[in-house]
Amino acid sequence: MVDYLLETKLRTENEDLHRRTKDSAFVLQKMLESFRPRFPNFTDHTMLHSLDVLEYANLLIGKEQIARLSAAECYVLIMSCYLHDIGMGINQKNYETLSEKIDFGNYFLTHDRENAMRVIRDFHNEYSGLMIRKYADLFDIPCEEMIFAIVQVSRGHRKTDLLDKTEYYDLTTPYGIIRTAYLAAIIRLADEIDVGADRNSELLFDSSKVTDQRDIDAFGTHESIRTVEIEKDAIVLYTKPKAPRFRELIKDLADKIKETLDYCREAASLRSDFHITQIGVKIIEME
Repeated sequence: MVDYLLETKLRTENEDLHRRTKDSAFVLQKMLESFRPRFPNFTDHTMLHSLDVLEYANLLIGKEQIARLSAAECYVLIMSCYLHDIGMGINQKNYETLSEKIDFGNYFLTHDRENAMRVIRDFHNEYSGLMIRKYADLFDIPCEEMIFAIVQVSRGHRKTDLLDKTEYYDLTTPYGIIRTAYLAAIIRLADEIDVGADRNSELLFDSSKVTDQRDIDAFGTHESIRTVEIEKDAIVLYTKPKAPRFRELIKDLADKIKETLDYCREAASLRSDFHITQIGVKIIEME
């Protein structure tokens, strides 16, 4: 059951910010779907995924803690859930110009610079941040503080250092405080646990056309996880393995989720007065 607590709180406390999220959702739907031509066999990054991440964010925070969030934090988190994967659908022109602003480190010592698909896939959170800033007016983001917060929280869904106080710090805005490190921890964990079978629905993908072994394993693992539920103290994967070999792949994925959970719990507790109550990941195999 989805309670839409973040959305309800935002609508109650600031109708203008709530309207802006709704208007942005219409604009974003087409933009997010543009990832498919470049990534026809990759897991879903459309608005359906964004809405799932938002649902998990609601569940991870919980009713009591959502009541403590400012209107600004509700707005930033909702917008970040919508926008965090927008970099996956970047067009060639934006890819060429925005790539100049990304610090790739030593990445191209071991990766092909001409393989744009791989580069985007590996750095899509950075492209998302740059796209948000470039199109902030289109998304009707009301002020620079909000733009910065949405960029940082969206980038934070993978790889970034949430413990870095120069990157993630509390902001004071006319709409209330924004605790960027905590919000980024929530979206990172919410994104990590969107691993259920509905993310690779046969309505969206023809898995018979997937030929790369890495993608075959990923699709099969997702299809083997029937649903993900959030309990107060645990994240629960309900599974029905497609074949015996997927049990080990499910276990590997559960370990990865646990690693992310531990990190996000640490970031939340060290960088805010909020907490993530879930402490473990459970696998329950269905008959």
